Amino acid sequence: MNQTEAVDTASAADRLRVLFRVVRDGWWIVGLCALVGGVAAVGVSLTQTPQYRSSAMLYVTSGTEATVQNAYQGSLASQQRVASYVRLVDSEAVLSTALKDSGIDMSVKDAREDVSAYTSVETVLLTVNATNADPVIASNLANRVADSLVQYVSVLETPSSGGDPLAKVTVVSPAMISDIPVSPRTKRNLAAGLGLGLLLGLFIVLARHRLDTRLRTESDVTELLPMTSSLCAVPVDSSLQDKVLLDFAPAGASPTGEAYRRLRVNLGFVSVDTPARRILVTSANPGEGKTTTAVNLAAAFAESGKRVVLVEADLRKPSASQRMRLTNSIGLTDYLRGGVENVADVIQQSSTPGVDVLASGPVPPNPAELLASQRTGRCFAELEETYDLVIVDSGPVMPVTDAVELTKWVDGVVLVVRAGSTKRSDLTSTYAELQRAQATILGFVVNGVSDRERSYRYGYYGEAVDPDGRDQGPAVIAHASSDAVREEPDNGRPIYR
Repeated sequence: MNQTEAVDTASAADRLRVLFRVVRDGWWIVGLCALVGGVAAVGVSLTQTPQYRSSAMLYVTSGTEATVQNAYQGSLASQQRVASYVRLVDSEAVLSTALKDSGIDMSVKDAREDVSAYTSVETVLLTVNATNADPVIASNLANRVADSLVQYVSVLETPSSGGDPLAKVTVVSPAMISDIPVSPRTKRNLAAGLGLGLLLGLFIVLARHRLDTRLRTESDVTELLPMTSSLCAVPVDSSLQDKVLLDFAPAGASPTGEAYRRLRVNLGFVSVDTPARRILVTSANPGEGKTTTAVNLAAAFAESGKRVVLVEADLRKPSASQRMRLTNSIGLTDYLRGGVENVADVIQQSSTPGVDVLASGPVPPNPAELLASQRTGRCFAELEETYDLVIVDSGPVMPVTDAVELTKWVDGVVLVVRAGSTKRSDLTSTYAELQRAQATILGFVVNGVSDRERSYRYGYYGEAVDPDGRDQGPAVIAHASSDAVREEPDNGRPIYR
C-alpha cells in the first residue's frame, strides 16, 4: 500500500469514527424515536377494530372430452378464463345474488369493499376472500359469493343453442369461520414502528450533525483547515476550571500534562531551522481556552529548561495574571505609554520556576493602537534578548483586532479551538483574518476533547502493585516524551510513535 492509499484509508477510517461517534452521542435520540414509533404503532393497533378473513377456493375446468389433447387444450382455456372470473367476483350480478341468498344486511357497495379474489399464475384455482369484523359474516359472505359465481359462470358459459356449459367453476374448499384476526397485526406494526422510529432517529442525529456548525474533534478542524497542522488535543480536565495553570510536578504524567508537553514538542518541529521564539496564542472568540493554553505552554517550556516570559497582551479583559495570583496594576501598558523606561522593571516572577510574567497593566482606552505601535516591537525584541521564549496571550480575533495587530511582532501564531463550542464560520473567518495579516500560523490546539474522541494518547494508566502484591493505586505505566521517535510524512506534520 503506497502513502496515498494509506492516507485515503486513514481518511475513510476517520469518517467512520466520526459517524460512529455521532450516532453514539445521539443514541438517546435514536432510542427515543424508536420508542415513540413503537408506542404509536401499538396505539394505532389497539384503536383498530379486529378484522377476520375467510376464503373459499374454486376450481375452473373447460371442455368435456377426455382425450389427452382435449384435456391439455381445456387446461389452457381454463387458465385464460380464470383471470376473467376474478373480475366477475365483485360484479353487481354476483354480489347481489350472494347477498340475497345469504340474508346478510349489507349493500352491494359495502360487500364490494369486503370481497376480493385472486388466482395463482398458471393455475386454474381461484380464491374468494371475504373480510369483516364478524368472522361468521366473513365466512358466510365468502361461501355465498363463491356459490353465486358458480351459478353465474354456468349461465355465461352455456351456449345459446343449448347444451352443456363450455366451462364450469367448482367449489373445492368452502370458507371456514376464522377466530384469528388478520388485522391489526400488532407484532408486525410494532416492528414497523420501531424500525421507522429508528430510521427517523438516525436521520435526525445525522441531520443535526450536518447542520451543527460547532467543531468537536481534531479531525473536524483538520478537515476545515487542511493546510494547518494539529499541534495537540487537550482533554477535558476539571482541575482547569478553577485554575489556569497545571502543577506539572504531580500532574505531569496526566493526559492534560502530556498534551501540553506534546504541544511544546510539536512547536519545536514546526520550523526546525528557524524555531519560533515569539509565539502568539489566540482564538476566534473568548472562552475557548487561549489563556489556559498560553500559561501551560509557558510552563511546559520552562519544564524543559527554557527561560520563558508570558506576556499578557489581552488588554481588554486580562485574566492570566490574576489567575496566576499576580497583580496587573502595572505591566505592559505602562511600558507602551512610556511610563517606565525598561520593560524589565514591570516583569513579575511567577510561582512556576522559569516562568516570568509581563502583566497587562491598567486597561487603556486604545488597546489596538498601543499594540500596533513600534514600541510593542521593541518590547518583544528586548524580551527575546533575555528569555528563550516569549509567549503572548492576546485577545480573541473575532471581536477585536488586537491579535491581528500583534502578529507583525511575533514569529508565529497558535490558534486555539474549543471542542463543542467554536463554530466553523468563526474559525474560517479567524483563519482568513490571520492570513490577510500575513501571519505565520504554526498550528491549532483543540481544547476540551473527551478521552474517547482523542485519536491517540501519549500516556496510559494501570494499577501499580508492589512485590508483596498490594495495590498501590493508579500509576503511569508508560508515556511518550520529547525524545519520541519522529517520522516526516509528505504533509509535513510530525508523527510520534
